[in-house]
Amino acid sequence: METSTLYALVALLVSLSVASERLVEIIKGVFPSLNQENSDPKKEGWRRAGLQALAVLAGIITALLARPAIQGMEKWDTLTGTLALGFLASGGSGFWNAILMYVKNVKDIKKHEAEQRKQPVLPG
Repeated sequence: METSTLYALVALLVSLSVASERLVEIIKGVFPSLNQENSDPKKEGWRRAGLQALAVLAGIITALLARPAIQGMEKWDTLTGTLALGFLASGGSGFWNAILMYVKNVKDIKKHEAEQRKQPVLPG
């Protein structure tokens, strides 16, 4: 995969993650019990599992709504690819921001290496 394609994919995933997180926050606002920790460890475990399921669902819905923007992206504009993007987007924007920074750093390193190759080697 080309660096620019990877960069575009990661940017898309960050956008989907932010949008799906916003959807989860809206749903948590409608159902306040989702936003309140439970003192019973078992009930708290179920609440957290429910939030994770909600995040996956929100990611998939967001990816489905974004399908027009995804069209033309090799392997991702299928239904399976869109569902995969939804699952990846549910990982959270913080995670994807870190991935985006990693990809940006890889791009910067490649650019620096290309500049180094252009410089003539002086005889010693």
